[in-house]
Amino acid sequence: MCGKDLSRQCPSGSTTYVIKSGDLLYKIADRFNTTVSAILSLNPGMLPDRLQVGQRICIPNQPQAGAPSCPIGTSPYEIKRGEILAAIATKFNITVESILAANPGIVPERLSIGQVICIPQEKTVQPACPMLNTYVIKRGDTLFEISRRFGVSLSSLLSANPGLVPEALQVGQVICLPVFHSAFSIKVDTQAKRLYLYQNSTLYKAYPVATGKITSPTPKGTFTIINKQVNPGGPFGTRWMGLSQPH
Repeated sequence: MCGKDLSRQCPSGSTTYVIKSGDLLYKIADRFNTTVSAILSLNPGMLPDRLQVGQRICIPNQPQAGAPSCPIGTSPYEIKRGEILAAIATKFNITVESILAANPGIVPERLSIGQVICIPQEKTVQPACPMLNTYVIKRGDTLFEISRRFGVSLSSLLSANPGLVPEALQVGQVICLPVFHSAFSIKVDTQAKRLYLYQNSTLYKAYPVATGKITSPTPKGTFTIINKQVNPGGPFGTRWMGLSQPH
């Protein structure tokens, strides 16, 4: 549908729109609160980069969700200006072939700004982190927020995770948290309910402590203390220590 189609009949649930001078498909999508993908699906054969003044196209009446229904194991991604599939594949550490497999019918040479495609989620292998200091990425996480939460620098976080792409974090991805060596270390004996403070492997002091309950047991493992608070309130007594690994 490259030429002017004055007899264009749009299906139920859509409206006819006549292309005007300066129109671009992604701008039309924004104007009608829809997506480029939704417009393309209603106009088979339309070439986004060859719109002609007077050309009639169909626009969805109902606002779209902004992303296609991507299958489990993939996430929606909106094409930005100048992007090509190879660059997108590199950004998400996947292959062009895997993107094509997740998007039947996509034409790599005809990507449009605002077009939404499905990106396969890379199968991540849990890294070998020192002292078991790991963190699982959650929805909305950014590397900057993680660094602030755990009191580490962005540079140390990146050094602990070679190859990590800050702009391509994925929910469920496991990253390593930096481990800082200190002259002091702590050992908690949950049976004796005692906390032992060591300095250079020599016992320095011992304190009585409260331990967890059956419904919320004290976590076992080796952790790093990332923050502390005096008189935190609630059931935490007079001192509270935040650990590097959620439990």
